[in-house]
Amino acid sequence: MAVVVTQEFEATPEEYDQVTEKIDPDADPPQGLIVHTGIDLGGGKMRAVDVWESAEQFQSFAENRLGPAVAEVVGPDAPQPQIDIQEARGMVKP
Repeated sequence: MAVVVTQEFEATPEEYDQVTEKIDPDADPPQGLIVHTGIDLGGGKMRAVDVWESAEQFQSFAENRLGPAVAEVVGPDAPQPQIDIQEARGMVKP
């Protein structure tokens, strides 16, 4: 069952872009990712909203790719994001 993952975290749009460059989702799409969007909330805060095939696939991505990329860009002491994972009740892909 697909899950919706919402993350809120401290980052500038430039840091978000640098992390995205390191992950390089166009050349190496994360396994299980259906859709991702990033939102600048202002004041040094960002929100990411994703749909994943499973929570386990998101968690694997976060541990093996996202975490290391954030540590490289922001530093190893980067504040932890607030993460919410909810089962999707339905999904429409035109």
